[in-house]
Amino acid sequence: MDKHYENLVKIYLRLKGYLVSNLIIHSDVQGDLRSELDIIGVRFPNHMQDYRFVHVEDKLQSSDSRIEIIIADVKNYKNVTNLEFNKGLRQNRESIIQLINWLGVFKTVDDKIVEKFEYYLNLHRIKNWNGFAEFQEDLEIGKFNFKFTFFAPSLPEWDGKNLKYIHGEEIIDFIWECLNDLNRLKTCSRLYDFTGWDSYIDYVLFFKRAQKKVTLEDFKTQFSRK
Repeated sequence: MDKHYENLVKIYLRLKGYLVSNLIIHSDVQGDLRSELDIIGVRFPNHMQDYRFVHVEDKLQSSDSRIEIIIADVKNYKNVTNLEFNKGLRQNRESIIQLINWLGVFKTVDDKIVEKFEYYLNLHRIKNWNGFAEFQEDLEIGKFNFKFTFFAPSLPEWDGKNLKYIHGEEIIDFIWECLNDLNRLKTCSRLYDFTGWDSYIDYVLFFKRAQKKVTLEDFKTQFSRK
């Protein structure tokens, strides 16, 4: 199910206005890689799609005043203490430098910014941190908010303690409100040629064809066979 959950998260972020990619952290050892990230998302502060009339609480707390960069992994764990970035990234300064250079927003990558990324990539260790791991930077090319988090489909809703994450039902609920065709809108047709969703088409059709609100269990039942 891991790949299905990753794709589900990418649809969720796309519908929230993020440009989404993953990232391979390369190694100098032939045939190897240092690490990888499931999600890097970028969202601009003036993003708006009011014509869709999607009224769902923004659990991700997307910034409306800064360019937001999300650095995240999709972790299908049932124990919140297992949420952490891969060691090959968070414990390796060369990997962190690769990540920062790939983002391309810092003109100079110095020790200070590397240490800041390293700190936030390891915030899962701090037990009294209540919220997203995020920091802001005012750079020459714009004002940024860097958010480090996890998408954890199998965990219950975040309880307000420790590092904040997004759980499965939050993801499903938002996508459902965006894609379902049970309540048709005059301002936004939800029936069109779905082939534009390319590799995500099976997931989109899952929501489009549903005759009632779907749940995470429905999603698991549908895609665990594939």
